[in-house]
Amino acid sequence: MPMKKIAISLPEPVLKTVDRLAARRGESRSRIIATILSRVARVKRDRDITAQIDALFADETIVTEQKRTADEFFADESMDQRGMVIRQGEGEFRALL
Repeated sequence: MPMKKIAISLPEPVLKTVDRLAARRGESRSRIIATILSRVARVKRDRDITAQIDALFADETIVTEQKRTADEFFADESMDQRGMVIRQGEGEFRALL
């Protein structure tokens, strides 16, 4: 991936910690900082996605629709002794319970 140079200011204790980590891992200071920033950005993105999903399923209209759809789906299934058999047209899907 192409890299861009930037200038940042860090408190001295933070820089010392980054340098120790870089030396211990055999990586450059830039690589350590890039890795940390990438992980922080990923965690933030994942939290944002989770919050959006939670908000979606907090909507009572959507919860009711999901339950109705699931109830209809499972009402059309047949069960056998080994597990659940879902028949759709010519195909069949077997999930062992």
